[in-house]
Amino acid sequence: MSLRVTFAGVATVAAVVVLGGSPVPAATARGTAVSQQDTAYLRAAHQGNLAEIAAGKVAQAKGVSDAVRSIGATLVADHTELDAAVREAARRLDVTLPTRATQRDRAMLERVSALSGPAFDRAWVTAMIAGHRAALRLGKKELQEGSSTTAKEVAQSGAPVIRKHLNELLSAQK
Repeated sequence: MSLRVTFAGVATVAAVVVLGGSPVPAATARGTAVSQQDTAYLRAAHQGNLAEIAAGKVAQAKGVSDAVRSIGATLVADHTELDAAVREAARRLDVTLPTRATQRDRAMLERVSALSGPAFDRAWVTAMIAGHRAALRLGKKELQEGSSTTAKEVAQSGAPVIRKHLNELLSAQK
């Protein structure tokens, strides 16, 4: 799960340069503005959840160790629930979400999925550790820089779940 806001930020800056304007926050259905940080966070969190759900399913199917298969099942269940909160926040704030994980996350899962046996387990756990660390950084940034209470609540409530996953992954790596 590699959650990245940099792509959203680059796209926004590129659009501003090409269109010759200043970045304008998205407007909600109620007419209040949603900051670029909040929008980027919700989009990246959604894409990360999609990546984690897919990775969890692959781990359940290909994992050799009980730990990898079990963590995979946990990721599917927990990230499905976390994503429901992200989707609800996006709906409330009138933020359009991407339809799939980032190209980078899809490519990572494809590379890891090409492996088998213990090599798959090691690569999968390593990738998931990196993704969960990135997710925690993304949530921390939202809590520090976000302006929407709705988006910040999603980041706050998701952090303990992501930390729990990271701890399980670190234990499995040993």
